[in-house]
Amino acid sequence: MKRFIMLVLMIAFVFPITAFSLTPRDVGWPFDLEGHRGCRGLRPENTLAAFNFAISEVGVTTIELDLGVTKDGVLVISHDRALNPKKVKKNGKFINAPILIHSLTLKELLQYNVGTTRSDYYWPYQVPVPGEKIPTFEQVLKLVKNYEKKSGRKIFLNVETKISPYKPEDTVDAKTFVNLILKEVKKYNMEDEVMIQSFDWKALVLIKKIDPKITTVALTREYLLRDPNWTAGLKIWNFDNNAAKMVKSINASVVSPYYKDCNKDLVEKYHKLGILVVPWTIDDPKDMVKFINIGVDGIITDYPNVLRAVLIVKGIKVPDPIK
Repeated sequence: MKRFIMLVLMIAFVFPITAFSLTPRDVGWPFDLEGHRGCRGLRPENTLAAFNFAISEVGVTTIELDLGVTKDGVLVISHDRALNPKKVKKNGKFINAPILIHSLTLKELLQYNVGTTRSDYYWPYQVPVPGEKIPTFEQVLKLVKNYEKKSGRKIFLNVETKISPYKPEDTVDAKTFVNLILKEVKKYNMEDEVMIQSFDWKALVLIKKIDPKITTVALTREYLLRDPNWTAGLKIWNFDNNAAKMVKSINASVVSPYYKDCNKDLVEKYHKLGILVVPWTIDDPKDMVKFINIGVDGIITDYPNVLRAVLIVKGIKVPDPIK
């Protein structure tokens, strides 16, 4: 008996029970309803207005967003590594050329507005929010934490590191990026709510080395899977040309493929290895139904209100909005 107890203690020490990754499914949501860039189809992308609307008016399990780093090392929310002339104004006028976020301090960045878009970046149902600023990651963590206190339930964040192996000069290196994210996440004790995604898998490998219990999400495009610069040096031909085996090797809990690369066979391959499949970005309700029927575990969408309606019709449990 003593030997048995000692063995159990040794196992617990070597494999601590806290070293696992949480997803919405683990807290009772059978399907991950993710608002892309907050809810790009409804409010200006990656803004506090979009995140508030997705949580308080739509009801999502997860907010999907993108991260950049300012010149003074502050994490901010932006899909583009450079300010985009189609989405960014200064002094009431759209800017003329891209400006790297990493070339600006936070104080300088806050001189720009992102609440309206140019006519050639048009979302027919997006309600403008003039004067909206690019938020910091810390602001978003505080926002979500407040909603969690109101509701008593977890709200997940799926945050993307906007880095490229072919444009390393555009922002900080992967290690610095990851350390900045984890510092903020730990400051607010949100290790169980924040999932970190990246096309550049170096970031995902680094995260698992630093904190194995953080949930990582492997973003994929078919052509990127064949480029070891994106897959942390891994070569798909060394995995029998099976992307699921390659994703499993980096201990990612979730894969997010481009929806046009995703099919039933792909979903089954990932499921056999215990990996959840959450494709991006699906906006057509017919496509939503199609992918739900082939067994995906969630969907990233610009229109979470539409996906919510589809899920309700299909009898799938969804969160209530948090007022």
